[in-house]
Amino acid sequence: MRKKGFIGFVGRWSWLLIVAFLVLGWQHPIIGSLALVCMIAPIIVAAWKGGRVWCGAVCPRGSFNDNILSKISRSVEIPSIFKTIWFRVLFFIFLIYNFISGVIKANGDLVKIGFVFYKIIFLTTAITILFGIIFNERTWCSFCPMGSLSALITKIKRKLNERPKRIRVDQDKCVNCKICEKECPIGLTPYDFTNNNDKDLDCLHCEECVYACPVNALERK
Repeated sequence: MRKKGFIGFVGRWSWLLIVAFLVLGWQHPIIGSLALVCMIAPIIVAAWKGGRVWCGAVCPRGSFNDNILSKISRSVEIPSIFKTIWFRVLFFIFLIYNFISGVIKANGDLVKIGFVFYKIIFLTTAITILFGIIFNERTWCSFCPMGSLSALITKIKRKLNERPKRIRVDQDKCVNCKICEKECPIGLTPYDFTNNNDKDLDCLHCEECVYACPVNALERK
């Protein structure tokens, strides 16, 4: 992520938050409830700005993936199964089931509820690291429930004729070199991003494709 200024600074260092969360939350489970912020924030930003802007700019886990996990990742293509709707839905149901059942068992105890959040973040971080090493550092982002909901919200906004900023290709300039696809953290195809399709719904708005394009055919507008 190459964003400058305050957002760029946050994006480079927000990974420290998830590390602190995992370390401190083990001894103080009530801290786990703070995870709710990072669960709600992507949805709020998507409803406000459109797109997965939070994911590409300030998400602590995304920052961890870019700045730490990328150093040990094989950085190969993300398996297409992780991007399918049915896989995302099943994974979402799995997490929701564990969350709801955990909260019910906590019986109103705030410390136990905090530990439910902590366990979910611990589990998903373990999955992030495992798949991030085996495949690509941003593999988690391809089926992250909050990211998927953000994409869904963006699709709804477009159906309502709202036009939030997005990466667009100037097809008159594009030379079909597909460098943008190679540079995309989650393997999307920016050379296909037009106003007539939704192939960019999972776009993280990191703008790596924009910077990489040798003919300046891509722009966020």
